[in-house]
Amino acid sequence: MTCKHATLLLSESEERQLSSRERWGLRFHVVICAACRRFKKQLQFLRLLLSQASPKMLAAVYASDASLSEPRRQEIKTLLRRAAEGQ
Repeated sequence: MTCKHATLLLSESEERQLSSRERWGLRFHVVICAACRRFKKQLQFLRLLLSQASPKMLAAVYASDASLSEPRRQEIKTLLRRAAEGQ
């Protein structure tokens, strides 16, 4: 299992029940991969923060119209491509 697939499954596990094959593969991968263990802990932390957020605060976040400028968006895309390519 790749890290990309593992992080996808970790995220999806919040929305749906994983199959037993997915769960076992994910468990094995997380045991051997420090980066995915860190990602899993970050997801758990975010879930905790969201569970403690007030409805008013969540509504404000979802209602905000904050967006990135086009140059910043392109810069982030470039950085992500480089990271994916291993540069």
